[in-house]
Amino acid sequence: MDWRHSRPIRILILLVLILSTLVGVLPYFLSFDSVREQIIAQVQADTQRTMSIRGSAHVVLLPRPAILLNDTTLSEPQNPTIFAHAESLKVVFRLWPLITTGKPVIHAIEVEQPELSIVRNENGTYNFEDLLRPHSDKVGVALDKLSFLQAKLSWKDEFLGETLHLSQLDLIMDQLTDPKKGNLSLQGKASMGEKTSAPVWQGEISGSAAMRYLEKERTLRIADIELNLIQQGESAPELQVKDAKLSATGNLNYSWEPLRLTGGDMKVSSSANRAGQLWTSALDIPEIQLTDTSLNLNRLKFDIGMKDQHSELSAKTYIPTLGGAHRSFLRTEKAQISLKYKSPEQNLAIQLTTPMELYRGYLARLAAYKLTGNYSNRSLPRGEIRLALEGHGDLDLRNEVLSLESRGQLDGENISSQINLENFIAPQYRVNIDLAKLDLTPYLPVVSAGAKTVDHAAALDFWWLKNLNAIGSVKIGELVLQNMHVDDLSMKLIARNQRIVLDPLSATIYEGRLNGRAEIDASKKPVYFRLEQMLTNMNINTLLTDVLDTSRFEGRSDIIIDVAAVGNKLADLRHTAGGNIRMRLKQGAIRGIDIPALLRTASQQIKLMNGETAPISAKDARTQFTALQATWQLKHGIASNNDLNISAGILNLSGGGEINLGSGELNYNMKASANPNVPELSGLKGLTLPISFSGPLNAPEYKADYTSLKAQIMARQEAEQKAKAQAEAHKAAQEQAKAAAQRKAAEKKAASQRNAAKKPAPTATNKPSKK
Repeated sequence: MDWRHSRPIRILILLVLILSTLVGVLPYFLSFDSVREQIIAQVQADTQRTMSIRGSAHVVLLPRPAILLNDTTLSEPQNPTIFAHAESLKVVFRLWPLITTGKPVIHAIEVEQPELSIVRNENGTYNFEDLLRPHSDKVGVALDKLSFLQAKLSWKDEFLGETLHLSQLDLIMDQLTDPKKGNLSLQGKASMGEKTSAPVWQGEISGSAAMRYLEKERTLRIADIELNLIQQGESAPELQVKDAKLSATGNLNYSWEPLRLTGGDMKVSSSANRAGQLWTSALDIPEIQLTDTSLNLNRLKFDIGMKDQHSELSAKTYIPTLGGAHRSFLRTEKAQISLKYKSPEQNLAIQLTTPMELYRGYLARLAAYKLTGNYSNRSLPRGEIRLALEGHGDLDLRNEVLSLESRGQLDGENISSQINLENFIAPQYRVNIDLAKLDLTPYLPVVSAGAKTVDHAAALDFWWLKNLNAIGSVKIGELVLQNMHVDDLSMKLIARNQRIVLDPLSATIYEGRLNGRAEIDASKKPVYFRLEQMLTNMNINTLLTDVLDTSRFEGRSDIIIDVAAVGNKLADLRHTAGGNIRMRLKQGAIRGIDIPALLRTASQQIKLMNGETAPISAKDARTQFTALQATWQLKHGIASNNDLNISAGILNLSGGGEINLGSGELNYNMKASANPNVPELSGLKGLTLPISFSGPLNAPEYKADYTSLKAQIMARQEAEQKAKAQAEAHKAAQEQAKAAAQRKAAEKKAASQRNAAKKPAPTATNKPSKK
């Protein structure tokens, strides 16, 4: 009989289908409060978590047995904090084990609109691992599918200290029990930052991978990973990132109970525009080995690069083995780092080898590095300064902080330094540098034969100050700039906003001591300079030779300088300099002129005075002095003085005049007066010899004004003759007056005698009576 045409058989099949449909569909419309309570109680007993089912709970028998829960929350273990919430949760069981053994075996878990707070603890464990362990022999797990649809996920990594938020996330792991067809797909949005504020960064995430869950080994294999993360919109202003992209490929192996990464390989590349700079990176880890007690990353390579309109940075790192006994601590005995930086202004190339310790994935300690390299810039165009350093340091990638403490050699001279850098985009430096010697002469621009150390018409270049943000101290035992030597240079510096202040600034210079401050402000147009210095016991000859290109003075000097100037060339500074300079010299000399000899000549040969310009004295001629004092006022590049006072033993000098720093011209007048206690100059007592200086500052001509001296002598002679005549006339007048007085006295006496002779003799009647 053909059962297909048997009416009873067809009726039986129809009844079975109707009953099956009713059994499968009916539970959707029936509420099982007892099921809800049993589930809540079982979860509490197995996980120590509190489950709340605010919505309905249903049981479905066909096509597969399943439990459907709506509006469900689950807490952290023994903590009321919500771990997860789902609008809809469906747990599907395998039918055959349920029929044959009566034991439910979980086949699939489907969650719609879940909100999860995933935490990776510092020890590498996750806050959901207890849910993956079988808590009862009554329920088995043979998971074939796990899906999260329109999920919101907060991923907090306490190991790395980062939090990632995912939203509108569709995560599906399907056919996990099939050794050939298991797969993973991922699609959603990602953001970083606190939930209560606008995201610091946001983008779209997508990915796929082959999934292999081996039930007997309880191992999850994720192969052929393709993960992409692309930025959407602008980042927060403080981050300054746009157009960021990250991609990862590789293979990872996880143990399932507990959930742990056990090995694999990964390649991660990224690119981003940050503050006008294009940053790229590539990480290659060809072998990952991870156990419960150790982690090893073998043959690790990490490259990072940066480009902007004017500069380029590249750094390459190779680490044979990076491993450790703890998840938060990794170490390698030898990391090799090569770094190159190029720009129109400067170039740097270094090679570094060091043991390295890595903490939390972003803190690196360079335990004992050795660094070699070279540095050059456009202000030092004729060579590269060599570096050979040893030291230790720390690198904080999250907070963008680099600290290095080094000892070694800079261009062959001993150096020790502490350098701290913050913010890789706009670097802020803290520096302490102690250098034995720095000779920049071999690197300075070539000058023409006979030229001075610098070109006064060349534009001053302050490219190095444009983005410099630094604070600290610098000591240089000896600084050499061609013929200029500065010893024991010490300064504290503050540089920011194109302005640098060196305060205090001290040095041993020109055999004396310098103390004060200096300032350059390149933010002003033209550039502003200020120099406030006190120089004590200075060798004035070498100082003036280097500063003003003249060697006319020698001796030890004390100088107080308070000068400001503006300009973009040294020639500009000479024209605009203004301020005050006070000088005191002792035991020195004025070269090129012998003023005492001029006075001796004037004293001995007054008759030859004719007012002619005297020839310049021999180069070794000099006027020695014991003390010199002068105050100079600078205004618009012209130094004026009117209180020169020089004590030179046999003579005194006073005077005043001007020096035009811009043109290098001198116009100065002095008056020389002789010491009256010197016998050979006694003839010049009370006289002054005017001496004028004019012409180029480094080779002025002088003129002794003998005509003025002759006029003074003639005036003195005339005065003496007049005084003599006046004295003689006065004497004659006195003698005449005396003679007149004598005559008058004689006449008075004679008159008195005559009067006495004319008086009569007394008579008796006129005699007085006696009693």
